[in-house]
Amino acid sequence: MADAASKGKDVQEESFGEKNGVEDDRKESGSDSQSELSFWSLIELLSPLSPMASSMAERTEDSKKKKKKIPYGFRESLVPEDYVPPPKKHPIVFEGSMIGKELHVRNFHRHFACYQPTDFNEALVNELEKLGEYKLPAWYSSMLCSAAPTLVEHSVKYERVELYDSSGGLLAVDWAFPEANDCCPDGEPSSECVLCVFPGLAGHSDKDYIRSFVKRILTALRWKVCVLNWRGFNCPLKNGKVSSPVDLTDMTMTIYHASKRFPTSPIFAAGFSMGSNQLVKYIGMNAEDHMLTAALSVCNGFEYELHLQRLEQTPLGEQVYSRGMTYLHQEYLRNYGEELREHVEGFELEKALAAAKHSELDEVLVKQVYGYHDMQEYYNQVASRPFISKVNIPLLCLQSSDDPLFTEGDWRCWQVLPVDELHDNKHIVYFESEYGSHLNFVEATIQQGLLREEYTFCDRAAEAFFRFASSTSDRKILF
Repeated sequence: MADAASKGKDVQEESFGEKNGVEDDRKESGSDSQSELSFWSLIELLSPLSPMASSMAERTEDSKKKKKKIPYGFRESLVPEDYVPPPKKHPIVFEGSMIGKELHVRNFHRHFACYQPTDFNEALVNELEKLGEYKLPAWYSSMLCSAAPTLVEHSVKYERVELYDSSGGLLAVDWAFPEANDCCPDGEPSSECVLCVFPGLAGHSDKDYIRSFVKRILTALRWKVCVLNWRGFNCPLKNGKVSSPVDLTDMTMTIYHASKRFPTSPIFAAGFSMGSNQLVKYIGMNAEDHMLTAALSVCNGFEYELHLQRLEQTPLGEQVYSRGMTYLHQEYLRNYGEELREHVEGFELEKALAAAKHSELDEVLVKQVYGYHDMQEYYNQVASRPFISKVNIPLLCLQSSDDPLFTEGDWRCWQVLPVDELHDNKHIVYFESEYGSHLNFVEATIQQGLLREEYTFCDRAAEAFFRFASSTSDRKILF
């Protein structure tokens, strides 16, 4: 039994061994065939005429085609060839409803423009839209920026010209030329265009916002620029003749002087704050013979009395803004007050210098220096609003939405200015930027950045407007 079992076991082991031996032989023969296959496959692949090489090349090309990106709008696209993508959606700042009236408005980059949709205006607003968003500095404050300068520094070389009126009063204008300010690279000639600039109350050519503006025009457009200085500011006061918000003599003399010096050149104009109020009034009053081609109005209140009263109704407005304006306006009184007293009988210099708000200073100057007996008559004469409808040349009215001299709290400029009347004149485009304060318009190099941009938003907008208004291709639309 034991022998039989052992024999059986030997038989099983032998048969099992045979089975393993067969499988081992198969494995060995299989590996040999695989090695032979790999060897000949390699030979075939290395032969450029082999079918296998051609097949592999086709598969490689197919995979490349699959991986290759098909550009948008190519023939494989289902988008029609005449498809025009919709315009970018912008937040609605002003929808155009005002006093039961619907105005034509376009919103873009949190700015908006309000205007009659003429060909010229539509094309101009297209250019304004290219300005992009307002690059707000991280440290921006409307209040601080209105009190501080534009925080940009530019040096401008001026040529002083002294003009005298019929009574011997001195009016000083400063000319800036592209050549003298190294703004004509490679000896290129300057443009034939001339720009007359009218600063705000007590302003002059050395104000930082004026220098920044002038330098941008010189550099970008290579125009000749003529800047008016308010009498007694950055220039002497002679014969007791002062500049006043109600008198347009200085503006008239400046524009006439520019036209005589360059008789064949188109004359453009830009006004700031009170200078812009005077400019709109000047264009409206002299619609038939003002000699201007187009004009820019910046931070215009249109109604001096209304905004001065509102400003002085709040502690902040009275103690900060009105007091600051008063101090700046008193500069020529501190420098030339005694001379003024010699020429103006009964002038109360001490009372004028003691004024702590602008309405108090107006009370002295209007009645004793400007020659008005009634304050209301003076305020009515200053306002440019009655002349809006008479403007007959392209006029861009640039306003800052958060201008603290015209607004407070959540109010915006379009809610307190005669936007509907501006809209109704086909020559006027009202353009309200998201930020800018009063005459400041400082920007950062990037959104919410700390470093300031070289030029202001106002400078960029002015360049776009004047470049467009003066271009030969658009004069057919303009005139």
